[in-house]
Amino acid sequence: MRLRRSPNIVAYWDGRHFVMEEFVRRRRITALPVVATLLQRFDRPRSIHTVARSFGSYSPASVAREIRRLLGLGFLSRVGGRRDDGDDVFGAWKGCFAARYYHFATSNVRYPTDEEGRGRYIQDRLQAAPQPRLFKDYVGRPRFPLADDARPPADMALGAALSERRTAREFARRAVSFPDLARIVFGTWGQTGSVDTGLLGKLVLKTSPSAGARHPIECYLLAWNIEKLRPGLYHYSVRGNCLERMRAGDLRRCAVRMAAGQGWIQRSAFMCVMTAVADRVFWKYPTSDAYRLFFLDAGHLAQTFVLLATARGLGAYTTAAMDERMIQTTLGLDGRSEFPVYICGAGARADAGVSRVVSVNHRLR
Repeated sequence: MRLRRSPNIVAYWDGRHFVMEEFVRRRRITALPVVATLLQRFDRPRSIHTVARSFGSYSPASVAREIRRLLGLGFLSRVGGRRDDGDDVFGAWKGCFAARYYHFATSNVRYPTDEEGRGRYIQDRLQAAPQPRLFKDYVGRPRFPLADDARPPADMALGAALSERRTAREFARRAVSFPDLARIVFGTWGQTGSVDTGLLGKLVLKTSPSAGARHPIECYLLAWNIEKLRPGLYHYSVRGNCLERMRAGDLRRCAVRMAAGQGWIQRSAFMCVMTAVADRVFWKYPTSDAYRLFFLDAGHLAQTFVLLATARGLGAYTTAAMDERMIQTTLGLDGRSEFPVYICGAGARADAGVSRVVSVNHRLR
């Protein structure tokens, strides 16, 4: 019988303990680092006998016992035997090891399902640490309130916006009106209500869903072609429903660099950088699988953004191509407690008044 090492293993130090994971089979052990050396011997098919009799100063019997233990745990598998899903994922995920590890290591998490269990969980979180702030503001910065009528019209045709939505890369030179900007920003990131959750108090409601109503996403606006708004960098204050100016000046070149050199962005009118505040999510969900919630939230918000922009007759875009370090430096973020996750923006459509969507003789239902 010949064995080979699983391709789905990570090893790391957790305090004083050396930990090894076979993350597809969800097996985790603490071991001496020499066990990693033992597994390395099976980087190509070998027999237990061959490895056991040639492994340093250890007795062949003890080495053979450890090899069989690793085989039982899934860190080793039989060559020519029945392959299971743990071995097959390597090809499907190509060279994306970090993504492969994260996906499988954070799947199938168990959650409390009964009301009493959820209540105990929240009480435990509150005893462990205070709930983090739900709002971020830049105190002392110039503020530019969004209009009270910034809410999108109630009769907005959702079906038409869905049909007309296209990713824009070309834009007209005319400026975007401030009321249009206000409706888009408020409609995407603004607070539309609140919900009393009891133990956690009142939490924010928005037009897009957020796991546990944590709403970890902040919006930073780089504006350079908006009527009645000075070019510069702004932060959207959810609590104040206003733009807080952090820096004045034409930042088109900066926006291009933030978006990993995509030059067409400077022809739009503005760009929004979405960032995630880590502790808003990890305070309530202190498990690795919660990391994906930041990107799910950003995706919900981006879809709302592009539909609102389309409904205002603008060309909208999103991009995940970012220079994270450039963004963090410009926004003054540490990249740990708050970090960039997505970019969206809009400008006047180059084809305004001409629909690029072929009409179809039915309604969206």
